[in-house]
Amino acid sequence: MKAVVVNQWLKSVADLRVAADAPDPVAGDGDVVVEIHAAGLNFLDILMVQGKYQSKPPFPFIPGVEFAGKIIQVGNKVTGFKVRFVCAFLWQLQSSPTPHARLQKVGDRVFGTGSTGISCYAEKVAVRATVPGSLFKVPDGLSMDEAAAVFMNYPTSWVALHHRGQLQRSELCLIHAAAGGVGSAAIHIAKYLGATVIATAGSREKCLIAQREGADHVIDYTADLDWVATVNRIAAGMGKRGADVIYDPVGMFVRDTSCVAWNGRILVVGFAGTEGRIEAVPANRLLLKGASLVGVFWGGTMTSERELVPKIWEGVFELFAYKKPDGTRYKPLVYRGKKYVGLESIPEALADLASRKTYGKVVIDLSKGSTAGGGGAKL
Repeated sequence: MKAVVVNQWLKSVADLRVAADAPDPVAGDGDVVVEIHAAGLNFLDILMVQGKYQSKPPFPFIPGVEFAGKIIQVGNKVTGFKVRFVCAFLWQLQSSPTPHARLQKVGDRVFGTGSTGISCYAEKVAVRATVPGSLFKVPDGLSMDEAAAVFMNYPTSWVALHHRGQLQRSELCLIHAAAGGVGSAAIHIAKYLGATVIATAGSREKCLIAQREGADHVIDYTADLDWVATVNRIAAGMGKRGADVIYDPVGMFVRDTSCVAWNGRILVVGFAGTEGRIEAVPANRLLLKGASLVGVFWGGTMTSERELVPKIWEGVFELFAYKKPDGTRYKPLVYRGKKYVGLESIPEALADLASRKTYGKVVIDLSKGSTAGGGGAKL
């Protein structure tokens, strides 16, 4: 099969290669093999292929941490999912049959991650169906590219806002990089939880996108250099002295301390805007506001707090099932400004992601009916 294969740490995503002879995955007893129709891109993919991510897989490896596709093989011991019905959506608890179990079968539309947590930049992937939280049925109403935008962004944002940030109804939530993949998911979740949302983004166009996704207030931090004062002014208009919860995947934590409320929670989601430099936050600022700096790591949650994984996914699927007052439902924001087709387009797509040319989730179309295209690949 074709796959992006990394044999050494790369200086740039432009150095990624597509191999035409990667071994086809085979379904072990507890596995299924999925034909990938769409693969979601993440900033961590860039760090991983450069050897800068906290997890360093052994060579050779296939990067990419999330996919959507159709099952084409089922292992002998995959008898079915133990499932619970949540507003007409199915979600996985563990692999064991129950009276309501639905057999995993060829042709099922699913999304998830590979058996090793990566291996999704490929035509096919093996998934350990016996591991809770690895594979899910695509919710009704979501396309394959939308489903490929769920696995990382939505549980990350749910863990951040609901579990770690304890965001409450009527609180004020500041979301940075709100037009991005995790940022737009955070808007959906914050609004679903009943909060008022201030969104920051890096252009007028991205602010409009954040507003369309549900943000109550938007700030273009490239035009409003004193965005901290603007946040505090909006908060004062609500009778507050800052944002109750700050969702920060960018790494602006020092400035966050100047607009966080008393007893506020600053969520450390990532460092996408720091170019490798991680800020040292003056602890006295947290003390003076009774504030908390809270780490958010979905991957760590899956391994260290496994009992939370079903509850987190339950929340995510309830979000997708919820009907908003206007009759619509929340759907992942997928970048539509350019179409990335085929594995050969991944270097270009990752470069566009890194240079902030995109919004929402960047997804690669790997469906059989697509025609490979896009520049920047080296074959």
